[in-house]
Amino acid sequence: MNKKSKERKVIQARLDKELVDKAEEIFKDIGIDRSTALRIFYRQVVWNNGLPFELNRPEIPNEETIKALNEDLTNAKRYTDVDELFKDILED
Repeated sequence: MNKKSKERKVIQARLDKELVDKAEEIFKDIGIDRSTALRIFYRQVVWNNGLPFELNRPEIPNEETIKALNEDLTNAKRYTDVDELFKDILED
């Protein structure tokens, strides 16, 4: 390590109290403190050359899915026998 790598920098973040409390309970259970957890996260970001996990935006339902979700199934046929269900599916 060169001399520059030993320099320290303070970081601050505003986070929801409940989130912090839950995370710090986990940190305590695994035997690390907040600073160690953040150091691990930052090292993983550097080693992965990005976030150490995948970020995906939530699936946005298309028009067909929204229509299906809003469909009234009050009078839909109900099955108690899986063979009867598959018979009806395969007939369509």
